[in-house]
Amino acid sequence: MTTNKHSDEIRNGHFFSVVNRSMTSSRDSSETNPDPSCLLSRRAFLGTALVAGGSLALLAVPTVSTVVIPALRKGVVKWVDFGKPDQLGAVDFTMLPFEFLVKDGWQDLPQRGFVWAKNDPASGPLVLSSTCTHLACSVIWNPGRKLFLCPCHSGFFNAEGKPAGGPPQKPLARLPFKIEEGKLLVQIKLG
Repeated sequence: MTTNKHSDEIRNGHFFSVVNRSMTSSRDSSETNPDPSCLLSRRAFLGTALVAGGSLALLAVPTVSTVVIPALRKGVVKWVDFGKPDQLGAVDFTMLPFEFLVKDGWQDLPQRGFVWAKNDPASGPLVLSSTCTHLACSVIWNPGRKLFLCPCHSGFFNAEGKPAGGPPQKPLARLPFKIEEGKLLVQIKLG
């Protein structure tokens, strides 16, 4: 009986071991070496990460400038021009109203208020805040009584701004001022 080499291999099981080895080796190589068309190279990954990081940084700039920075500000300080100090009374206080715009996020909001000032010929100008130190109501000068009156809780302040009755314990704030080019400039602090 003639036997050929292939039939002997099949009978002895050699064929199946060869096929099994070739299938195993192709499966193992696909797990360790995936298809190169599906891989992202290191250079491509770093490029993508750089573009994504740059995009996030560009998006963060408007967010920080409109939300974070205004929230961190302690307050707004502005020098307000009230004109010539010789227009102020020497004995009685004059109400000096002010209005200016303050940037709040993306908006410009008007800030309004007033201060009380007089120009004593002996001691010079005196500028007092109109905000009561008790609960921040606006005080009004009463020339007949020579007192600042707080209508909210019946607080009183004398002509120097010191408490004279009622619940306020602290004096009215004396506001910093300067005279430049013949004009009274008062420092207004909000917030």
